[in-house]
Amino acid sequence: MKERGAIVVIFITSFSFFLSYFSRIAWSIVSVYSSLKPTELQDGIIFSLFFIGYVIVQIPSGFIANSYSKMTSLVSLLGLSLASFLSGYANSITFEYLASILMGLFAGWIYPTTIRILSCKFSGRELPIAIGYYSLAWPLSIVLSGVILPYFSIHFSWRFPYYLISVMSLLAALSYLPMRIKNSKIERKSLFIVAKNRSVIIVSLSGFLFFLSYWIITLYAYKYFLTLGLNAYLAGFAYSMLALTGIPSTIISGYIIRKIGIKNSLTLFEGIYGFLTLNLSYYLSLIQIFLVTSVMGFVRFIITPANSSAVSTIDRKNAGSVSGFANFFWQSSGILAPLIASIIITSIGFNLLWTLAGFIIIISSFIYLFLLKIKE
Repeated sequence: MKERGAIVVIFITSFSFFLSYFSRIAWSIVSVYSSLKPTELQDGIIFSLFFIGYVIVQIPSGFIANSYSKMTSLVSLLGLSLASFLSGYANSITFEYLASILMGLFAGWIYPTTIRILSCKFSGRELPIAIGYYSLAWPLSIVLSGVILPYFSIHFSWRFPYYLISVMSLLAALSYLPMRIKNSKIERKSLFIVAKNRSVIIVSLSGFLFFLSYWIITLYAYKYFLTLGLNAYLAGFAYSMLALTGIPSTIISGYIIRKIGIKNSLTLFEGIYGFLTLNLSYYLSLIQIFLVTSVMGFVRFIITPANSSAVSTIDRKNAGSVSGFANFFWQSSGILAPLIASIIITSIGFNLLWTLAGFIIIISSFIYLFLLKIKE
């Protein structure tokens, strides 16, 4: 496709993905400053409710995205706009519970539909490159969360970030109106047939284990850095380092994946990420924290596009349904992660939490060794 058109498609889909992720992790920071003063358990419930809503729509959204990717993207962003406004408006924890699950129900459509759009617009070796740029949304959302959310929450209000997300989601939804998407002919497959694919099962299972640990890190790292004695801004910067170095690695990730392959990329970089997570258990100095988090950020955001490349190439004609099925398991881990983390933190502490998370990621990397060769 023409270069200008390609850039526009990547930008719009990436911005949509950014919003679905930014809205998801915002509470991990703004909750510290919330006038609702949530307990550790209430925090965990709010996170889990988001993921329950998110997971419920994954499989249906994948199958619907195969034929109606533009419409589902537009509607989901409009819904995310409404849910984000309600989250900012919440005057009680119960109201926040409701807004959180509603936010998950709408945000859950965005990943499968945008992946489907990219698979329609790009093909062959162009697709991993496009997904690499698309995946910039992930590190950018974490970087901006750590940099701007503490500032907005302290100087304006903890509600302000949600109102900002609401406005941006509305603008993103409107950007799909002029987009022309020609869905390629698809081979309709039942959920049972998709689930029988060995590669789909491996990517789903291994991804579940990886994301179980990843959500623990993403949702609780900021609070951990505060317990180490870092002030709000240093903790925010350390949190941002979990993704800041991921910006250049995301840009080059497509070339790395193309060079060594999807399977090798997932096995190698997940293994490294697991060992780095273990290092969070041993706090020696501020320099160590910034060094470990910066390397984690670089490695992590090679894994993201490798996952997306896997689900988009296992069965290209049904990329929406495959990504929806796999993402169902990936994000299901988000339901368990905050509950497990809150129990471990309150009963034992953060050190064991990072040790457990690291070993789970290492196990996940070994499972990818059984992945069948993917035709890229």
